[in-house]
Amino acid sequence: MKVSVVVVCYNERENIEACLASLRDLTGAGTNAEILFVDNGSDDGTVQILERHTRSNAAIRLLHNPVRSIARSRNMGWRAAGHDMVAFLDADCVAPPHWLETLVRGFERHRARRPKLAAVGGANVPPRQRSRFYDVLGIFLNTYLGAHSSVQGRRFSRDRIVDHLPTVNVLYLKKALAAVNGFDERMGNIGEDQDLSFRLKAHGFSLHYIAGAEVIHALRSNLAAWSRNMFIYGTGRMRLMRLHPRRIQVKFIVPLLLVLVLALIPFITVLVPVLLYFPAVFLVSLFEGVRARRADLVADLFAVYISTHICYGLGEWYALIRPCRRSRAEPRNR
Repeated sequence: MKVSVVVVCYNERENIEACLASLRDLTGAGTNAEILFVDNGSDDGTVQILERHTRSNAAIRLLHNPVRSIARSRNMGWRAAGHDMVAFLDADCVAPPHWLETLVRGFERHRARRPKLAAVGGANVPPRQRSRFYDVLGIFLNTYLGAHSSVQGRRFSRDRIVDHLPTVNVLYLKKALAAVNGFDERMGNIGEDQDLSFRLKAHGFSLHYIAGAEVIHALRSNLAAWSRNMFIYGTGRMRLMRLHPRRIQVKFIVPLLLVLVLALIPFITVLVPVLLYFPAVFLVSLFEGVRARRADLVADLFAVYISTHICYGLGEWYALIRPCRRSRAEPRNR
């Protein structure tokens, strides 16, 4: 089974060489993969690096999207792909040699029982032992309180059917993408992959998580940057809830309520018991830190949990109050 790999990039000079190197080192189904980079208007030297590699490797192609839209860039990529299977990897990710082979074998295995299988994907994890903050994120994202049941960070031990596969690490059947007209370009730079998952499911397609198909993802590298990104994710979540009201779940309403209650506590004393949220989250942080044998990270975990929940909720409120304002998130670190 031949595969095209699409990588959308914007100002990724610091990460693009490592991403390229990992794609060149793919084994199995990845040995002869077609690699398409879609640049979204980089001005930091990313394009020059990619042009140098396209001149020396015929398997690498470079496309240009002048419009700052990750949804449009993804559509350009899969529509230009020359093979029936299209994988997506983010430019700030490093794929292990077996990555594509694991996804392809997983697709073949599950499609034998599910003819309408549209895609398979895996987790993305922060670089190990690179920094204290990445160590914290590695623990945080692999917990329910950190990532719920999303495969964006959760590392499940077995394959499973899922409602959503993030485009940071996914393999699609090109015909399935065509059946739903690809990514909704109205989404711009946030939420486009989950919107696609919802529409695929509505058309009767299934999505499958593949254990062991994880990639290394250079996520936001400090708490301030992470918190800003969570705010953006919150705005994207509100837009998704507006577009897909039937997909609204209680867990996505909780951050909204948390922010509202915390704001009202100075005025409505009956809400004071909600402050138990903080010691409860601290106990979770303590448990997860000890379980990971990193008790030294408990305070950091607590800060990430609190910041994530509150900033996500603030983003939801912002998008609720100003629904017509489009996200200005840059198409990276998804």
